[in-house]
Amino acid sequence: MSELKELILQAKQKDLKAMEELFLKFRPLLKSQAKRYTRAGLEYEEVFQQASLLFILAVYDYQVKEDIPFAGYIKKRINWGLWMYYRKYLKQRIEISSGLKPEELPQ
Repeated sequence: MSELKELILQAKQKDLKAMEELFLKFRPLLKSQAKRYTRAGLEYEEVFQQASLLFILAVYDYQVKEDIPFAGYIKKRINWGLWMYYRKYLKQRIEISSGLKPEELPQ
């Protein structure tokens, strides 16, 4: 079994050292994704924290038996999670700036 798969299995069993090592390996990916959304108006620290949480949750959800590579799975989960986070941010901005809820906005 590869070193990465062993780390994943250990991290899934709540081994903090393994989770930390995995996190450090994928930290550049988390940083780059967070920087993408700061250009859209979000705070870097908040987005990086959200990406970190999404990473941890994705590690626990990942199925080692599947033929899906871990790096691709992580990237897709983080992209999707940050996109949803950004949409929630935009919805709040619309509500604050207009004073209306999105359902009440004129079409």
